[in-house]
Amino acid sequence: MNKVIKGSIESLEQVIDFIQGLSDESYTQIPEPMFNSSIGEHLRHILDLYMALITANDLQNINYDVRRRGLALETDKEEGIKELYIVCDWLKSLDITLFDMNTNISTEVSVSDKVTASFSSTVGREICFVSLHLTHHLALMAVIAKFLGHSVSQNLGVAPTTATFLRSQK
Repeated sequence: MNKVIKGSIESLEQVIDFIQGLSDESYTQIPEPMFNSSIGEHLRHILDLYMALITANDLQNINYDVRRRGLALETDKEEGIKELYIVCDWLKSLDITLFDMNTNISTEVSVSDKVTASFSSTVGREICFVSLHLTHHLALMAVIAKFLGHSVSQNLGVAPTTATFLRSQK
């Protein structure tokens, strides 16, 4: 299996295990004023980026601005878990020869005005990006869970380079 796909699936499985261990209330709770999003909303955001890849027309044009706010998966953890498995299955079935294929990316780049930028990239690089983006949001989700009183693994949401560093310190 391709190393980027393997790492992405490993991260997705980490999210699945984490979500399965949460109560329904913790999944949907927004612990204001410390946070303004629930764990379920962070999961939807993670999945939006994967879905931008999955739904891209032949992976030629990827639009990261397509967001699916208000979906059941934001409030129903079983729906979120189902979609995580869909992403895992897609990655497992992805034709590895597509990794080096060029693709066009579009994404908004300003918070004060609607400004969209376009970039050239490759499919493999974008799969790597959404996987690392997942790790960033998983770290936030872990902090929310800790704030809500859950015991959370110290390895949850740790970036690959940080994990390598921590292993070297043993």
